Amino acid sequence: MSSTEQLVKRSRKVAFMNVSTTAIANFLRMTKFTEISKSKNPTEYSRTYVDEDGEVTDVTGYSEEISYNFDLHIGNLVHEKIVDITDNEKTGADALVQILQVNFTKPVGDGYEARLRTYSVVPDSEGDSTDAYTYAGSFRKNSNMTVGVAVLNADNTEATFTANAEVAEYPVTFVVKDSTENTPIENAKITIDGTSYLTDATGIVTVFLDAKAYSNISIEKDGYTTQSDVSVTVSTSAVLKEIDLVEA
Repeated sequence: MSSTEQLVKRSRKVAFMNVSTTAIANFLRMTKFTEISKSKNPTEYSRTYVDEDGEVTDVTGYSEEISYNFDLHIGNLVHEKIVDITDNEKTGADALVQILQVNFTKPVGDGYEARLRTYSVVPDSEGDSTDAYTYAGSFRKNSNMTVGVAVLNADNTEATFTANAEVAEYPVTFVVKDSTENTPIENAKITIDGTSYLTDATGIVTVFLDAKAYSNISIEKDGYTTQSDVSVTVSTSAVLKEIDLVEA
């Protein structure tokens, strides 16, 4: 294992919510949550070609969703915003929230890389615990993502966001096969901009990337010659990238 690899703790990627009732944003840290977990919910397109064995699957889109669960705390403005939407059964624009996700592993100047998106609050359950009053549900994607820089206050409880550009993420499906046998390679490691992904039993892994050109992508697997100069360009649609590895 490379000495430069470091484990990223869950606390290094933190969410803030805009609780302002005016045009001036007020992003407060989302505290006292027992769950904030993200799912990309990809849309798949599967078909079988007459000249090939087996089914081929591409990812054509996705609908991001963040599951949440929190113990209600009086005086927590983030909790109060979600509770207001839930208890009053608000819909449409009244049920929208802005969530800023800050990545402490990527410092930028005086702040950190951050991504802002508007979500619809979709409540699910409440009061499931006998120890504390809980609320659960999900935030579902309602807009494109905006990337920028978040500058935090001294105790990291408030954030100020400066947008750089609105971006969209697109699914990129890598299919890794043995160059001789044309069979899928499981657990091939694909590293993109320092982040690694592993292929499944079908030799496939789908990742979601910003629209830009990527180079020096590495594909490696024990027993095969590593490819370290793979490139892919993500523009406005799903991308399929097939890789043939040669036995070492």
